[in-house]
Parts: sequence; structure tokens; C-alpha cells
Amino acid sequence: MEKGASEQAWWKWVFIAIVAVIFVAMPLMSLDAGNSRDEEPWQFPQGLRLYDYYTSFGENTDYLNQEGLTYSGYAFDTFTAFVVKIFNIDDYMTARHVCNALVGAFLMLFVGLLAKLIGGWRAGSLALLLIFFSPHIVGHSFNNPKDIPFAAFAMGAIYYIAWFIKEYPKPTLKTSLKMGVMMGAAIGIRPGGFLFFAYFGLFVMVYYLMVNKPKQYFSKENRAILKKIFAQAAVVLGAMLVVMFILWPYALRDPLHNIISSFKTASHFYVNMLQIFEGKLLYSEDLPWYYNLKYIGITSPIVVLMGGGVQLFAAGRQPKGWFWTFVLLFCFAFPLFWIAYTKAIVYNGWRHLTFVYPTLVVAAALGFNSVVNWAKNKKLKFALTVLPVVLLFDPLIFTIKNHPYEYTYYNQFVGGAKGAFGNYEMDYYDHTPREASEWILADMAKNGAPDLTRKTRIVAWHPTSSVNSFFRNDTARFSVGFVRWNERGFSDWDYAIFPVTGISPSLLQSKEAFPPKNTAYQIKVDGVPIGIVLKREDRSTYYGHIALQQGNFAEAKAQLIKALDYDAYDEQALDDLAELYIRTEHYDYAMTLVEHWQSFAKDNGKVLNFLGTIYLYKGDFANALLTANTFTELYPHHVEGLLIAANVYERQNNLEEAWHTLSTIVMKQDCKPAYELMLQIVNRIGDEDAAQQISEKLKNLE
Repeated sequence: MEKGASEQAWWKWVFIAIVAVIFVAMPLMSLDAGNSRDEEPWQFPQGLRLYDYYTSFGENTDYLNQEGLTYSGYAFDTFTAFVVKIFNIDDYMTARHVCNALVGAFLMLFVGLLAKLIGGWRAGSLALLLIFFSPHIVGHSFNNPKDIPFAAFAMGAIYYIAWFIKEYPKPTLKTSLKMGVMMGAAIGIRPGGFLFFAYFGLFVMVYYLMVNKPKQYFSKENRAILKKIFAQAAVVLGAMLVVMFILWPYALRDPLHNIISSFKTASHFYVNMLQIFEGKLLYSEDLPWYYNLKYIGITSPIVVLMGGGVQLFAAGRQPKGWFWTFVLLFCFAFPLFWIAYTKAIVYNGWRHLTFVYPTLVVAAALGFNSVVNWAKNKKLKFALTVLPVVLLFDPLIFTIKNHPYEYTYYNQFVGGAKGAFGNYEMDYYDHTPREASEWILADMAKNGAPDLTRKTRIVAWHPTSSVNSFFRNDTARFSVGFVRWNERGFSDWDYAIFPVTGISPSLLQSKEAFPPKNTAYQIKVDGVPIGIVLKREDRSTYYGHIALQQGNFAEAKAQLIKALDYDAYDEQALDDLAELYIRTEHYDYAMTLVEHWQSFAKDNGKVLNFLGTIYLYKGDFANALLTANTFTELYPHHVEGLLIAANVYERQNNLEEAWHTLSTIVMKQDCKPAYELMLQIVNRIGDEDAAQQISEKLKNLE
């Protein structure tokens, strides 16, 4: 704890000034934010349904009919629905973002208050600066209505747990009530908020054991203290449950069953999406155990990581330093450990673990504060105080240059955004479609509609409702649809919006092939694109695809060759033309196309599938097997590589290995080509019963 009263007073005013700046800056900065992936399709609509529930006094229960949405609370979304409805706000997303940013500001406030409670006003001021210049926190505060509110209430709960311990042996009713409210509000966002009641019990128990000698644990005096603590714990629990039931009405319908089932669902929520990690495209369930830990390490300001390390060495110099270090680092590390231990599905970087980071910031502030306290010379003390501020230069410059995409920040460990590009995800939460949509509107205002005889067709690899919100006031001129990146050439559109996420790493790193030739606009951070807009200049790929589907090979070939003359790196044109050549048994032509495709997209599954198929048809079984195995290693959840291998074994008359491989395929999924090959095998060996069973299975698949 700092000594000089005058110095403390000075730092108190610094603290207040920083808080004032944060509460003004955050909502203003949020005005530039785009809509995040989940807001328009699920979060805000569910908030409106809960608004209807509350305003109908429980009669309208439409919120219960939304599959997959009731397992967690939507307290923040419901609050914003009330704001939008009460004030009749048309631009409801901007209103949500302002509210979100204010909650983010409260998160930062609790970070500063906790550091102040433990280490004094200077520590609190340093913590505010460290959290305010943490780009992940700032960026997600604009439009993440789940992880930021949860982190804010979690930090509030931890703050009041610390306050409760500071008041020991006479914790007050006021502190217990505030703690319970924070915990209940956290549960109103995510069921994981129950964790903080467990934290409360653990930390109070550890503190009690620490400040008392073993022989005194159950002395008469301590029994009275324990009685008071248990009474206050009952108050905390009661307040928590009351707030939880108010904010999460689903839990109130069947408390025991719904809470337990929701907690289980939240703990094992299954979203198996492809993501770039360490230069590879991996499914969520295949990500390594250290995924979240590494992501925090490469996307946090290095100064925060340094400060956390300093605190491990400085704890012994602080009053009860080891205890507070245990509290802070346990709050940071335990969820990371538990997710790794339970092999929970993770994705989208560490946004679901946003709530663990603030305690690391507090630890870092305490570490730097201890170093300042250690110095006796005024000039050295000043230099050490300024040091963490100077070390924030990199994230500060990134924030200024790349607002409102702060959340795409990567630190110097991976070479910033340029080093991360193609190795880690960029706009994984889809913030860029707002700027992309605004550019399309500006482009049409300048150049006119591409086709005056019909609506302008805009597609996006993004929940279409989010993109549609930017064109909702002019539906006579626009229509909005969905298209996947790997299928972009196969449908008709005028503009296409693609956040840079889930795209083949080798393609991203190809200067010739990415971004595509018809890219009209790029949204960049530090010189690398995190979102692009394509503008249709040539429809040959689309016309060729339609002709191929209709079996008109001559027209398809002409159109697809024309498409490749326009853009030699057009993946969909290469895809269809290679398929055409294979179907017409021109394997050498197909191989030339696929080898060209492989030169800039070596990890593309379609490329490997084509290569393996061509080798198979040409009788090059060794290369077919090699390619099939490569495919299966890269895409273990897909069966195409296994199917190529099974065909090789069948042609080599190795029926036992072919059957084993086919059995592996049908255990993964009902695959018609696999069953057809199985039928060929049982017919060859004369197993009529098995042939009958497989034939019946094929009929059911038709």
C-alpha cells in the first residue's frame, strides 16, 4: 500500500480522470462499429421476445420456442430491447453498440477498482490504462453482447469478493448484496456465472485458513466469525438467485432441471467450424489444448503479459501479496485449465474467455506498481511509472490506425497483423460487412446499379440478416442472399461481401490469387485485408456452372475457359472445368488444371480430392493412396480421402482392406458411394445376404 497521503490523493484524481475519459470515449468509439456475427440473427430477436414476455407479464412465451437459445440468459439483449422500444429508436444496432460500450466501460472500471482495492490508486490507474489499451477488450466492447457483459459482471463479482475479504472479520450486508447482484447478473448472461459463487467460497476459505493458526480454526471467537460468514453467504446466494430468476425466466420455469441442463449444454456447446490456427485450417474439435492460452498470448499487449510475470516475483513485497496473486491468477488460469482438461469445443479466438483476462490486467498493474514502490529515487520512480505506459505504444497506435477493428490486434510475438495473416483468424466475428455495405451503397451512388432491369443482388458469407439490415430501407432496389466462399462463383450476384475468416491459409498467402481479381474494395488493418468486396465483372463462371449442371459440356467448357482467361486463379472455374474433364475422361487436361490450382491452394480439400481421383482413374495407385492419406490427415472429419483409398484397394483386389475402409466411412456418415462400392464387393464374393442388406440401405438413401 502506498504511503504518502498527498501522493494517494494525486493518483485518485488521475484515476477519476481516466475513468471519465473511458466513459466518454467508449460509446463514441462504438458509433463506428459493425454488427457482430450473432447480433441480428439471434441475440437481438431473442431480446425482443423476452421484452414481449416481460411486457405481457409472462403470457407471451415465444422466447421458449427458439431452439438452442434458452440454455443461456439474454439479459443484455433484453435491456437493449427495452431501450429501443421505450425511445422508439430506428437505428437499433447503434443503440445496442452504445449500450455495449458502456458495459465495457464498467468492466474497465471494475478492473481499476479491484487494483485500487489491493494496491492503491496508482495501481488502479495503471490497471485502467492497461485494460483501456487492450484491443481485444475494446473491440469486443463495441458489439459483443454476450462476452463483454458477462466479463463485466464477473469482474464486479470478483471485486466484491475481494471487498468482502477486506472487510473480514466483519463483512457487511451491503457488500454481500452487491456481490449477489453481480453474480446473478452474470448468470443472466451465461450459466457459467455460478462459477463465481464457488470462487467466493474458495477464496474466503483460503483467506480464513491463512489468517488463522490451525489451532484457532474452531475457537470460540472464530466460530462466531464463521457463523457470520455463513450468514452472509446465504445473503449472497439469495440475492444471486433472485436476480438470476428475474433476468433468466427460463430457469424459473423448472429451476433444478433447467439450470442443470443449461449448464451442461453451455459447458459442452458443440460448434465444429473450420478456423485458421498456426497456419492450418482446423475444425474446432481438433484444435490443440493450448489454443486459448496461445491466443491470449499473441493478441494481448506484451506489457500486460510482462506485468503479470513481474507480479509473480513482486507478490512477496506486498501486504498479503501471495494471497491476492493466488486469487487473480486462479481466476485467470482455472477456466483455461478446465477447458483444456474437459476438451471443450472452442472457436473465435478467446472471446468466450474474455472474463479471465481482466484479472491478469490487475495482476500486471500490481506488478508494475510494486516495481515503482521499490524505487527510492524520484526520477527512477517516475521512469518506472511511465514505463508501462510507453510499452502500450504498439496497441495504442494499432487502435488509432485501425479503429473500429481493434479486436483483430496481434502483438509482436507473431509479427503483428501482417505476421498473423494466413496463420491465424482475422475478422472471425464478422465486423467488416458494415463498411463493405456502406462502400457498395457509395459505389452505386457513384456508378449506378449494375443492372437497371432487376434488383441489385448482394451476397455475403455472413448471416444475411446482418447484411440485410444495411439495405432494409431500400428493398425495392436490393436483395440480399448467402453464399459460401468456396461456392461464390456458382451463384448469380452483383456484389459479394467476405470477411477474411475460414479461408485456405495457402490461398491467403498467395499474392497472385488473393484477393481475387474482381475485388473492388478491401478493408485493411496494418496493410492486410480483413474483409473484401467482390464486384461482378464477368459471369462466365456462373454460366459455365449452369451449363455443366444441365449436361451441356460444350457450352460449359467454352464459358469456363472464358472465365479462366479473365482470372486464371478462379477457383470455381477450375473446379467445374476439372470436373468436366474427369467426366469426359480427359485426365491429363484435368491434371494440368488441378496442379495449377494446387500451386496456390495446396491445402484445399477439393484440390486433393481431384488429384486423388485423377490418379485413381489413371491407375497410379501409389500416388492416389498418398493423396488420399494427405486429405484424411488434413480433413479427418471428411470421407473423400477414405473413399479414394477404398477404391484403390478394391482395384488392387485387396478386398479386406477396402471393406475395412468402407466400414470406417459408413460409421462416420451414410455415404452412398461407399455403400455402392460395398455392394460391388459382396457381389464379387457372392454374399447374397449382405448384398440384400446393402441394397435395402441404398434404397433408403434415395
